[in-house]
Amino acid sequence: MLPESRRLNLPTHQISDAPPSPILSIQFSSQQDSLFATATTEGWVVYQLNPLRVISRREFPNSSLKFVLPLARSNLLFLVGGPPSPLYPPNKVLFWDDKLGRTVAELEFREDVRGIAARRDRLVVVLRRRVLIFVLGKGGMGVWREGVYETTDNPSGLVALATEEGSTLLAFPGRQPGQVQLVRLPPLDLNAPPLPPPPSHDPSTTPFPSVSIILAHTTSLSALATTPSGALIATASSKGTLVRVWDPASSALVKELRRGTDSAEIFGIAFRSDGGALCVSSDKGTVHVWDLKTSKEEKRRSADPEGAETSRQKQFKILKPYLPKYFSSEWSHSQFRLPPPAPAPSRLPFSLSNPNETGRSTPTIEDDVCICSWIEVDAEPTDGLPPSPIPAAEMKRTDSRESRKGQGKEREREAREEKDNRRNSRYSRVDPTPPPIPQPPPKESQIVALTHSGGWFRISLGAQEGRVSGGKEAPSFGLGKDSTSDCRLEEYRRFGSKDGW
Repeated sequence: MLPESRRLNLPTHQISDAPPSPILSIQFSSQQDSLFATATTEGWVVYQLNPLRVISRREFPNSSLKFVLPLARSNLLFLVGGPPSPLYPPNKVLFWDDKLGRTVAELEFREDVRGIAARRDRLVVVLRRRVLIFVLGKGGMGVWREGVYETTDNPSGLVALATEEGSTLLAFPGRQPGQVQLVRLPPLDLNAPPLPPPPSHDPSTTPFPSVSIILAHTTSLSALATTPSGALIATASSKGTLVRVWDPASSALVKELRRGTDSAEIFGIAFRSDGGALCVSSDKGTVHVWDLKTSKEEKRRSADPEGAETSRQKQFKILKPYLPKYFSSEWSHSQFRLPPPAPAPSRLPFSLSNPNETGRSTPTIEDDVCICSWIEVDAEPTDGLPPSPIPAAEMKRTDSRESRKGQGKEREREAREEKDNRRNSRYSRVDPTPPPIPQPPPKESQIVALTHSGGWFRISLGAQEGRVSGGKEAPSFGLGKDSTSDCRLEEYRRFGSKDGW
């Protein structure tokens, strides 16, 4: 080995032939539709979430978008332009009919659009300090401004809208940092007339009174989500250490979930469709999962019902009400760590220049935005055993006279039964024994994580609620002490690049 003085120390430089991802943002349509759209530097692409496949693609060279939101069960997409080379002005929302291949309407504002949300009969546009609601006619037949609400500074365009039939909840930041304002819209009716009448009130006022205001955090919000039915909402602050789950009906705190102790930027929160679980992605490169129906302590007790409490556990239970919130919040039951994105392409075997110079820095996991959604897949039985082989004694052939005589009598009996069945079928065509009703296969909830670098990860949570195992319900996920072992990668694919996709 060379001495330290004669060694050649070169900076680390990773090599990759992968082109940079053109994805600028990702928006989900709804959990019922299982669609998502990517806004790129050259148009947009709409995908099916699982299995991953392209639904539609539009390419416009050197034309970028900030948002592309598909309207559930329709041909409409809502488009908002954005840097680096906007296809449309960033202060407009354009209605694109993908069947016609052109825009059919547009909304213009005095400032840039920060966020959008939509259900079949409403469009919500988020500005820096305002939230505007618009009524939508079926198939883009008409659009009217319904009202406006004042909010605190909302640069991220946070908004949460329930999209299930019959749902009413709309949530967005209140007038003070850390507050959440709840509004009840008319129930979503999929059989509503195609062209609803325009609102009779002043569209520059609040059309529906705020039901309540939740004091969610002491600092500004960084993430906001709701279940499809609007039964629960989740919030995260700019610190990114806690996620709180609230009941909109009573404004009561349901759960306080701890992501970690160090600050982080929360990229997204996603509820399972039934509200029984929640996942959170952050700039730490991890996806944390919580079971909202059962706490971690209850899971351990159910896994070991005869386990006796130690004296230390009894003392901790007594002191728990007087300890800081760190000890009362619930840690994630499962988590999955995402791999770092591919480095920038290079033809050099190494670089003698500074690897941290502009345009040459290696991307890290903190640079790769990740958002998640839940899917339902067919579950396989966890303890299904293959049919046992036929014993060798039964497969042994016998040629004795008694066995042949018995086989002859058995054939005669079967022939008589078949003859009687044919005779009975002439007088009755109705089968006395109805065919068995086919049972749908059991479903398993899984997570799909999407990254701006073009990674598609389908993640399972191991044994969980709803999985059928030998006629019994399998235990919930997150029972192990090391919860990171519960999540596993089932499938990985790439999307966003022109090759293949």
